[in-house]
Amino acid sequence: MVTLDVQTLDKIVDELSDRYAGSFTREEVNEVVQASHDELAPTSRSPQYLPVFVRKFALDHLVHLAEERGLDRHGVQDVLFICNGNAGRSQMAAALANELAEELAPGRVRAWSAGVNPMAEVLPEVREVMSERGIDIGEAFPKPITSDATKASEYIVAIGVSDDELPIHGRHTLHWDIAPVIDQGVPETRAARDDLERRVRELLTEITA
Repeated sequence: MVTLDVQTLDKIVDELSDRYAGSFTREEVNEVVQASHDELAPTSRSPQYLPVFVRKFALDHLVHLAEERGLDRHGVQDVLFICNGNAGRSQMAAALANELAEELAPGRVRAWSAGVNPMAEVLPEVREVMSERGIDIGEAFPKPITSDATKASEYIVAIGVSDDELPIHGRHTLHWDIAPVIDQGVPETRAARDDLERRVRELLTEITA
């Protein structure tokens, strides 16, 4: 298992503490960073990228916690997309939602993704077909479901995930039946991307109506 040394973790804590000064104490930030590290390290295969992933995951945690505490922007709808491995469908859905939100509803919707059983990395076919769409997900990585993310989300979209596999429900829980893209090749992954884009557009229209 890849792990980070204390100095690297402290550097992340220092940066995020400065960023959220007045909202979270250093001790609270340290707890979030350590928890993020402990959740990601067991499945990490990239020692050089783990610090980046831990920082981004901890930042996600802090954004969700800030919303829970009423410290975040008002009127922003958070959508959490969940699939099994967070290596394909939910990654594409979240990236598409964030991209389309800039076009259809600037500043009104934010999208996140997570997996019931996160894989080690995002599928290369997913990166390829998203790049075709003009969306770079080079820094994306599979993440586990967290309670603060589900609590902060107005919408949870379960993609190929049953109710029994969802630990916590959002205020609105939707189920999308889209086949897994693991080991399916680029054409099948592209078809899933197009299906997701259609559904995401419809969801954004509903959310912002």
